[in-house]
Amino acid sequence: MITSAAGIISLLDEDEPQLKEFALHKLNAVVNDFWAEISESVDKIEVLYEDEGFRSRQFAALVASKVFYHLGAFEESLNYALGAGDLFNVNDNSEYVETIIAKCIDHYTKQCVENADLPEGEKKPIDQRLEGIVNKMFQRCLDDHKYKQAIGIALETRRLDVFEKTILESNDVPGMLAYSLKLCMSLMQNKQFRNKVLRVLVKIYMNLEKPDFINVCQCLIFLDDPQAVSDILEKLVKEDNLLMAYQICFDLYESASQQFLSSVIQNLRTVGTPIASVPGSTNTGTVPGSEKDSDSMETEEKTSSAFVGKTPEASPEPKDQTLKMIKILSGEMAIELHLQFLIRNNNTDLMILKNTKR
Repeated sequence: MITSAAGIISLLDEDEPQLKEFALHKLNAVVNDFWAEISESVDKIEVLYEDEGFRSRQFAALVASKVFYHLGAFEESLNYALGAGDLFNVNDNSEYVETIIAKCIDHYTKQCVENADLPEGEKKPIDQRLEGIVNKMFQRCLDDHKYKQAIGIALETRRLDVFEKTILESNDVPGMLAYSLKLCMSLMQNKQFRNKVLRVLVKIYMNLEKPDFINVCQCLIFLDDPQAVSDILEKLVKEDNLLMAYQICFDLYESASQQFLSSVIQNLRTVGTPIASVPGSTNTGTVPGSEKDSDSMETEEKTSSAFVGKTPEASPEPKDQTLKMIKILSGEMAIELHLQFLIRNNNTDLMILKNTKR
């Protein structure tokens, strides 16, 4: 059993690179037990890392990172962990790795949030080593099927690409969509970024094998996009999916603001009212005929008039379906149904009321 790391540390003073490499491997194995003793010679390990000609400089960075971690110098520990490259194993469940990953995500999040508030030309470059560790962490979450954790980190770091990828790769896409929507509306304070997330959710909802129009419209309410809601309702009516359209209208009446509902109603009225038909060559009533016209001309006029008379009547303005949707959105339908329910369930004894009045 080793009681001291002094002998291993002394190998760092040797001239042979192989001996230094051997010393680093041994120190890495015992650093958790003898970090206090190794810390007195950590400058020698730092020199090895800074020597670009040294073959195992990444291993030196890993050992230095662990020493600084035990010393409580997390900034230095993170810097050397980044220098360790692939030797820093994000899949290791040790306390050291979990702590450094947390610090890494904090630094990465801070840089991403700062860049999000800056114009495109003023954004600061993000350390690729930092982003590399975060990407490895995302992949670790996906491999371990920890999709909620990946979604949380993606939203925290403003990584919409990873956010969308995580939802689509999960084994429960509807569940992840519901979780993401709840997370978005309850925890996000930045309205601009929240709207970007909602747009991603709308895209995913619409691209499902069976589009979830109800949740799409809920997202559009928060995005304050009544035109898109009107387009969806119009689309459902054209596809004869009236039950879904009516259900969405009831949901809108329950959750949307009056201003939003008014905009949707106005858009539906515009869509539901067809443009008045303009008479063309069949219209002969605009020019009075001459009294001396021949019988053949009169016959042609009669034939033309008969043709005009047989033109199919225009559909109601607006259409019946549109009228029903407007009635639901305005609240008239809900009030009528509520009154019908009260009347149907009215069990008042009129004789008791009459006697009470006396």
